[in-house]
Amino acid sequence: TITYQINKSVAKPDSSYCNDLTYNGFEQTLTKTPGEGYTFTNNKKIDAGSYEIIIDLKDNYAFSDGSTPTLTCTLNKKEIAVNWGSTTTFTYNGSAQGPTVTATSGVNGETLNIIRTTETNAGSYTSTASISSVSGGRANKNNYILTGNTKDFTINKANPTITLSATSGSVNAGSTITFTEKASINGSFSNVSRTTSV
Repeated sequence: TITYQINKSVAKPDSSYCNDLTYNGFEQTLTKTPGEGYTFTNNKKIDAGSYEIIIDLKDNYAFSDGSTPTLTCTLNKKEIAVNWGSTTTFTYNGSAQGPTVTATSGVNGETLNIIRTTETNAGSYTSTASISSVSGGRANKNNYILTGNTKDFTINKANPTITLSATSGSVNAGSTITFTEKASINGSFSNVSRTTSV
């Protein structure tokens, strides 16, 4: 007596079985309804990323090409548009400067903490915004991606005022007077005229 089993041949699932989903803070099902003869597991996720879906064949079924297929589905990051401040022209003051930036997550309970690059010296620059962290909810910055996250700005040269104050000596013809210098902005200066006549 020879016993054998005839399995029903079915087509294996491909990427068309993946849903087009974006992170929203809730659990989502990455796959569509499976075809005949198999089921999907490990297909419910919250965080953005690419995941390998487990395909379980039912008894008496086999895939048409005899393989054991794998299926990878992606939960996309949520795109967030950056809001830049209107001020993009600054004057040198010795401190780091750059346009302000904000962004909101659009996901209940999650706050995006946004940072941006700044510059100190006079010149033309591009500020780049990024997410430093997320507060609340999943607290996972990898669930988001910023759009419009660069902004051009300029720091103009300053026209400082130098104030001289006498620290020693007397105002008499031929005498020597020592002064201290105080600038209206931070920093050091060269080519400052120190000629004083009495």
